[in-house]
Amino acid sequence: MEPITISMRGLAEVACAKPSQKQSKLKRFKFPESEESVGRSNYYVWALSAIKRHHRGEAEFVDDMLHGLHEQAASENDSRKRAKLLANHRAITDYLKHFGDRSLQIQPGTRLYFNYQNLIVNAHPDLVAEEKDRLLLIKLNCCKEDFAGGVTSTLLHVLYESAKLKGLEIDSTSVECLQTSSGSRITGPKTGFPNKSALNSACKELLEIWPAA
Repeated sequence: MEPITISMRGLAEVACAKPSQKQSKLKRFKFPESEESVGRSNYYVWALSAIKRHHRGEAEFVDDMLHGLHEQAASENDSRKRAKLLANHRAITDYLKHFGDRSLQIQPGTRLYFNYQNLIVNAHPDLVAEEKDRLLLIKLNCCKEDFAGGVTSTLLHVLYESAKLKGLEIDSTSVECLQTSSGSRITGPKTGFPNKSALNSACKELLEIWPAA
């Protein structure tokens, strides 16, 4: 069987959707090379860059980017492009407000995967950082709306299991989801994640509905 690829958010969104909504959820993430999916994955590229540069102490760069995004948005006639510029501006300012004081030391990124049969789940963290001598893998949600609770817990579980498969020395609280709009910070459970059976079940279900989506 040919491999099937999906993002960890795609897996989480489908797993936590109502039965009647699973196929429509899957359609949004099924074709990662499509114009829509590529656009979605790159939507907050400026915010991610600014967040990394902030933690590297490059405050002037961040200030210039914020000014530039605001200026570009003011002169942009395309409503979708203007919305993207303003969304990145908002995400940066929200992140700095809620998480800017954290002493994160940004580390090189890493590519992580969770595999089930012929399904490959991309589980790449948005930020790899050290804080107080601990390695952290961080998923950012820069949207206005927080992820639903089930989506967040599934994301973190996939991220954790993928890191363990890679051989990274982390514990369950070393994976985080930072939601910039609300300032919510969710970490993996202190008591540890359950075994992989729930993730395997989610992957099995996704493979079953894949052809029809």
